[in-house]
Amino acid sequence: MHELTRRRFLLWAASVGLCLPEVGLCQPETVKRALANPTTRYSEQGYDYDETSPEWKQMCTALPCFAGLWWPDYSTAVLEDRIDGKPIVIQLWKGFCPRFLGRKDYPGGIGGEVGIYRRMPGRPFPPHSAVSFIPPEIYEAVRAKAGHDLWWAAPDLNTRVEFDLINPRINQLFFHAAQQTTYWRNKWMHNASYKKYRQAAKHTPVNSWNYAMRFTVNGKTYPIWADHK
Repeated sequence: MHELTRRRFLLWAASVGLCLPEVGLCQPETVKRALANPTTRYSEQGYDYDETSPEWKQMCTALPCFAGLWWPDYSTAVLEDRIDGKPIVIQLWKGFCPRFLGRKDYPGGIGGEVGIYRRMPGRPFPPHSAVSFIPPEIYEAVRAKAGHDLWWAAPDLNTRVEFDLINPRINQLFFHAAQQTTYWRNKWMHNASYKKYRQAAKHTPVNSWNYAMRFTVNGKTYPIWADHK
């Protein structure tokens, strides 16, 4: 079975009206606003990009992240650090993220993500009763993949996050995701624009997860993440 990602799980949940009272996701307006405006879309230097909207980020605080959230050509890495003396988890992704449910306005493309999270001991994975529309075998597969080592979005830390993706074939910048105050900085180049970029750059990685990521949180620049393990 392929990896089931947090985003895919959330899209399924939102599309049928997931109710998680403890985080307020069952409020119809929360879901309605996110589905009506899932991404911010724009152009830079002749290439088209998207990133998740503030409404989408708010909706995504309802579900945990964990180390198993990846799939072929979209890799993840997990780091531990502290901000203001508080332990945090930084989870990274890079590579190709498909748009789910067939909606062209949903997040996705070739790019990456930097997420800031914290562990919350005692906070469980959402019970199956809250997502009973998901077949038990699928729910159990996701739950087993998640295990007990979960982390949750930390928007209250007001972290300043930015990142670069670097083309390792020519050791040049692929694109820059400018600094934002957010728990989840992400940016993806649209597929059509990526075809243009590959023609212009002439030398690009065979697989999208081979781009290298350099990222900064609150002014601290971390070691470049170059592999896809």
